[in-house]
Amino acid sequence: MSGTAAIRAGLEECAALPEGRQKAERLEVLAAQARTADDRSLEGEVLLALVEAYLYAAEGDRMPVAAGRLLRLLDDFPAELGPLTYSIHWRLKWMTHSLVGNPAVPLETTHRWLDELQSRYRERGYSARPVLALRSLLAQETGDFETAAAAMEASIAAPDDAMADCDACEHNGWGAWRDAAGDDEGALEFWAPLLDGELTCAEEPHRVLGQALLPLLRTGRVEDARSAHLKGYRLARRTLSLRETVGQHIEFCALTGNEARGLEILTEHVAWLAPHGEEVSRRLGFICGAAVLLRRLTALGHDDLPVGDRTAGAALGDLEREIGDICARYDARNGTRVVSERVAARLSREPLLDRLPVGSPVRLPRPAGAGAVAAVPVPPRTAQASLEDLVAEARRLSALRHPHADEAWERVGAAGTELPEPVAARVELRRAGTAMEQDPGAAYARLLAVADRFERLGDRADALESRAGAAVALAYAGDRAGGESLAETVTAEAAAAYAQGTLDAEKYLAARRAGAYVAVSTLAGPDGPVETDVLAARARVEAELSTAEELGGTGRAGTYHDMLARISLLLGDLDAARTHLTAALGCYSDAGMPWLAARPAGMLGQIALDQGDPKSAEGHVSTALEHGGDLLPAGEAAELSSLLVEALTRQPGRELDVVGAALAAAARWDGLSEPDTLHNTFAAARAYHVLDRHGEAAALFEEVMPRVEVPYEGEAVARTRAQYGRSLAELGRHREAAEQFVTAARLVQDDPDAKELHAELAWSAAEALQFAGRRDEALPAFQRAARLWGDLGMIVPRVRCLRAAAWLMDWTGGDTAEDEDGDTEPPGVTAMRAVLAELESLAGAEPSEEVAAELAETRRQLDAMLDDGFDSCDFDENEGEDEE
Repeated sequence: MSGTAAIRAGLEECAALPEGRQKAERLEVLAAQARTADDRSLEGEVLLALVEAYLYAAEGDRMPVAAGRLLRLLDDFPAELGPLTYSIHWRLKWMTHSLVGNPAVPLETTHRWLDELQSRYRERGYSARPVLALRSLLAQETGDFETAAAAMEASIAAPDDAMADCDACEHNGWGAWRDAAGDDEGALEFWAPLLDGELTCAEEPHRVLGQALLPLLRTGRVEDARSAHLKGYRLARRTLSLRETVGQHIEFCALTGNEARGLEILTEHVAWLAPHGEEVSRRLGFICGAAVLLRRLTALGHDDLPVGDRTAGAALGDLEREIGDICARYDARNGTRVVSERVAARLSREPLLDRLPVGSPVRLPRPAGAGAVAAVPVPPRTAQASLEDLVAEARRLSALRHPHADEAWERVGAAGTELPEPVAARVELRRAGTAMEQDPGAAYARLLAVADRFERLGDRADALESRAGAAVALAYAGDRAGGESLAETVTAEAAAAYAQGTLDAEKYLAARRAGAYVAVSTLAGPDGPVETDVLAARARVEAELSTAEELGGTGRAGTYHDMLARISLLLGDLDAARTHLTAALGCYSDAGMPWLAARPAGMLGQIALDQGDPKSAEGHVSTALEHGGDLLPAGEAAELSSLLVEALTRQPGRELDVVGAALAAAARWDGLSEPDTLHNTFAAARAYHVLDRHGEAAALFEEVMPRVEVPYEGEAVARTRAQYGRSLAELGRHREAAEQFVTAARLVQDDPDAKELHAELAWSAAEALQFAGRRDEALPAFQRAARLWGDLGMIVPRVRCLRAAAWLMDWTGGDTAEDEDGDTEPPGVTAMRAVLAELESLAGAEPSEEVAAELAETRRQLDAMLDDGFDSCDFDENEGEDEE
């Protein structure tokens, strides 16, 4: 093989290599060899390929040498390189872009080259449109925003010719100009055709989906920001030239309460933290995004988490030093501090949202060496909060039955000084009450002991409250009679004290609550309560409700209405239950205790859902979550969130609302129940799928599909994989789609109740294999699907699968067969004739409109096959694909 032939062969081999340093190195060797060869046109082709390799390996800083050699060749050998003129001038734009972003290139040099580029474009008759855009970019880099605006506006107004960037890239540049000027709305307006999918190219909308993340959040388009992250990261994750975009997704996670997801992404790209010769501007964009996350992790106390072979804190220190060095280089070149100030502002950004669920883990991993369980530290006593202040706050929260009351008393207990006996007794009262659920027997003894402490202190009210708690604990421990007896005794003593005026109404109601709680405690148990106990409990709670209402105990009245609602449900009286729950809601709201209103509101939601009224259920559950806020126990908040998802799912057209609610529910279940976490994430993925937003759907499916067997079994898993497969197919990822369909089909192939689903999946798998170019596998897959449809007696999908198989035979060729006259014909024609014969027989025996339509279509396709002029895009074999 001659030298030029070997170079040309090497050039063809390089075309098949993945983008990266290996490909660029191979082309560098070929470029050196081509320089000594006697074929300038071939050298030009190699240099063009090398410039492109530098671009997609994010090594734009290496472009100028190769591009300069190209220009010299073009000037010295115009005849030989004439056919490459357009390609050379197109790639000169790339090289110029790299000069603008390279702090090692002096501004004077860059300006001179821009003048040279504009001159060469003018000589060739090209518009100055792309050169003006590059001038604007350089002005933005140096902080001359007035010049940047004038140049960009001139670029937009200049003629649009063959040398202009594609529409997608131009809109990206226009939006980036407005973004750099702090105009979020203007940037998003220019980016809209990209975000909406109207304009695309090799790197769009990949890049803009990262650039738009924070502007979308800042303008309140939270759902669009989540969508951009879900779609965009998957598009950018494996592309070297898009590492800056990956950095933007990492930063987005850090600023939306998704630090765990950000750490996952950074870990996936941890090799990028070390420099590999990539161009400085792209590297700065990536490591700044990583630094934003690492700063956030450090602020949360996770600086010891591993990031590659370092801790987060150590990695942050290294990156901040490198970032400082790069910024200094830019500032020195530009004569301004624009770059360093812009980077400093980026690194100091605070979270824009507390939490934006994106369907990924929300819990950060524990640092290496940390214990299995970390105690929640009690906030230290501050100089501003005296013991008296702490006690006053604890008493205030206790009076409101606030969820943080126990924590407030713990702060009192940890005040660091010897507590006065009344305060110490009160701390012990709260601790004993808190222990009731875990060990009611021990709590009973502790509560009696603290009651004695209060008696010795002469505090009759707190002594009665403590003994009331002891009565409830005794009943919880299994001594119902003892609990009832003690409750009656405490109630009688409290009534006497109230009558004598030594006990106020609030303390009186607190002491006599024990009777109602003990009565209701008898209704719990695995076998269910007997009706007499239910009726007795109702009577006792009604009596307590009457007393509470009489004495103005609105909060206590709310509790008793809540109890009566549960008793009504046991008796099957839904109307009474709804009445009491509504009353409980009103009482809690009037008493200034909205956190207690969450439970009755949630129960109203469940009742409404059970009664087929999802709209009302949505309203009640939303009210519950609003009232409870961050004060709800984690499990209760998670259950309410799942209930909201169910209510929204049952309302047609609410899919986008389902997405947000389901991802929020998944985040709340994270760490509590893996099946519920996964189920809600799948619900969000399905909602996106129904909306034909397949990029987002596929991203969520991909996240949780490896664990699909956890929340589902058998047929449900198969249907979920089928939906994932269809989203992949819509995205053109047919090979992956085929894998999902094949796996799903295997799951139900032995299920006698899922034969039709099995056939649908087999058909979908065959189509995906065909579109993936795996025709040898697609042919038997279509034939298998046809047999399955035949077993079900479904003629239309059967013949469509057989026709598809016939076309595959025709396209792939094969041995010919003899027709009825002894002539030979291609196997595809033979197969199509067999389908036609089957339909003709069926039309004669069992005529129908469906059979007639398929018969006409088969004749049309056979004629097209015989004419060898059939366009495969015309036939409709995929019309039978199942839609869920």
